[in-house]
Amino acid sequence: MSTAALSELQPVVPSQTHVPEIAIEEVSRDISRAIERAEVAAWLDIYEAAPADFAARQGLSIASDGDLVWTTCATIPFIHFNCVKNIGVHSPASEAQVDALLAHYRDAGIMRPWFYTNPHAEPSRLRCWLEARGLQHQGGWERIYRDATPLADEPLFRADPLIPVDDLAVEEVTPHTASDWASFIDAKYRLPTSPWLTALVGRKGWRHYMLKRKGAVVAVRSLFISDGAAWSGIDAPVPGIMAPSFDLDAMLGERLVRDGIAAGAKLFVADIEAPHPDRDGPAYRNYDRLGFKLAYSRDHYSYLPAHSS
Repeated sequence: MSTAALSELQPVVPSQTHVPEIAIEEVSRDISRAIERAEVAAWLDIYEAAPADFAARQGLSIASDGDLVWTTCATIPFIHFNCVKNIGVHSPASEAQVDALLAHYRDAGIMRPWFYTNPHAEPSRLRCWLEARGLQHQGGWERIYRDATPLADEPLFRADPLIPVDDLAVEEVTPHTASDWASFIDAKYRLPTSPWLTALVGRKGWRHYMLKRKGAVVAVRSLFISDGAAWSGIDAPVPGIMAPSFDLDAMLGERLVRDGIAAGAKLFVADIEAPHPDRDGPAYRNYDRLGFKLAYSRDHYSYLPAHSS
């Protein structure tokens, strides 16, 4: 009997199709632009709020050329502070543009600038241009979004039944509690940005939240609303990266969505910063319950660290 005949006798095991734990929607280029614009608007306002003495001391700046926006910080090697936010999003990028941006960062002494790209960025060979100049794909985040569909009245994420209700509560940050909020973020990220962060408290468009357990801050997240678009960020600890638990961030996310809808937001934008290839796990499940859909993966490009092989 031939081996072919033997193989025909083996039981056929049907392949299993993995079902993502969040709805995935193929968005248009216009929707992707709106998603990216929501984050860029937040960062433009964040930099506008920076105290002048702090910005000068840290070498902090943000620049634009039309719709293109990039950030620079000579003293803090943090991805958000040295990145090209939206190249190829609103108009096609060019090789000359890439070269000019890289020259800017070299002149500023920035060893690892970052470029964000997404499937709608133009031209499609933008990634090839970055790689040809020595930048490499360094992971990325899942872009998620939702509309203003109301949530159910009942809480989606209830507190641990073993923890008294009074011990776990979401509070909006006020000028009185701004230093506690800022200090918590700086401690988690090991950054010196408290003077900058506190300048955002009470600022138009911003809402900042702390989740407290027995009076101590255990998680934070912020919301910025501009022209009906709400961007969620400034979160700590980042679930799946800084902390194993996703539940605390989910409770904050629910409060942000409810308050954002009440404030008139029509589009909500957030990220899953610890993506899984199968689009499963608690981050995906939680955001799905909050009504978010996955739009696309945003890729991050930079040079490898100097000590890397």
